Amino acid sequence: MKLLKSIYILLLVSILPFAVSCSSDEKIDKEPASTELVKKAKEFLTNDIVLNTHATLNGVSKTLLPTGCPTKFNFEWDKAGKNLLTVSLTNFTVGNMPMSINFRCNVQTMQLNAWEKDTYKGSDWIKLYGTDGETFAAEDGGKSSDVKGSSVQGYYNVSTHEINFIVDYNMMNVRSECFLQTIDKSRINNFEAEFAKFEEDLKKYKEEHGLN
Repeated sequence: MKLLKSIYILLLVSILPFAVSCSSDEKIDKEPASTELVKKAKEFLTNDIVLNTHATLNGVSKTLLPTGCPTKFNFEWDKAGKNLLTVSLTNFTVGNMPMSINFRCNVQTMQLNAWEKDTYKGSDWIKLYGTDGETFAAEDGGKSSDVKGSSVQGYYNVSTHEINFIVDYNMMNVRSECFLQTIDKSRINNFEAEFAKFEEDLKKYKEEHGLN
């Protein structure tokens, strides 16, 4: 009986720190990012920005090229002074995708938890996280429709301007994966030409690999 009691105590002692750590990480995961970091983010992460993304439809890559597809995202901060960021993209389509997507989602800025800090080194990272976005019409006054289960999750460094995030539209299993890259705001000036070049390279890739 004493032996069983001793084993129970040893197990409790070994598990308790892990449980406390997980609870602590969960709390940190929901904590807002510091005012200083958000202020820096608002100074740069704003308006239209071109980023390379990989797009998948039902798990099948539609961008194909290793460099991904140049995609124009818009970042708009809440005008009431809240640390709320709206991430949106308009008329997104690649190759022969059967539809174009207009989507936006409100995103919170948060602290990273211990696990995320192991991946994103340094103190200048913020986490971007939002759920239940909406689709909208580019015309007709921008009529919108909620998309439950959709989400945006990513990370942004306010000093180096590195960013990555995943947009899960929760529609036909469509996702946009913006892999880790450094923002170049000057790309917006050449977006149309850059996208046209991507479409040309994508067509050539499909021909070389016997794809439709």
